[in-house]
Amino acid sequence: MVFDMPSCGGCRTCELACSFHHRKEFNPTISSIKIMDKEDKHGFLVLLVEKNDAQSMACDGCRNLEIPLCIQYCREKEDLEEILKAFMEKSKP
Repeated sequence: MVFDMPSCGGCRTCELACSFHHRKEFNPTISSIKIMDKEDKHGFLVLLVEKNDAQSMACDGCRNLEIPLCIQYCREKEDLEEILKAFMEKSKP
């Protein structure tokens, strides 16, 4: 699922935190969150992986943590928290 996040600065720290959550390594390619450049170069898009694939793990919202790691390390916590909340709602079976 892709979300617009104009406030994102593109640091991609969330990707590193997410990969560490899943596999205890800093490897953005396995992250459940992907930060993508927007075509107009104003802000970024946030892709949250819905299903495991050959590389990435599905986002589980860090269900075993009080605050998901991506949010803990994001400079725009409130915006990312809203995106993650919307993702979790849309992902419910």
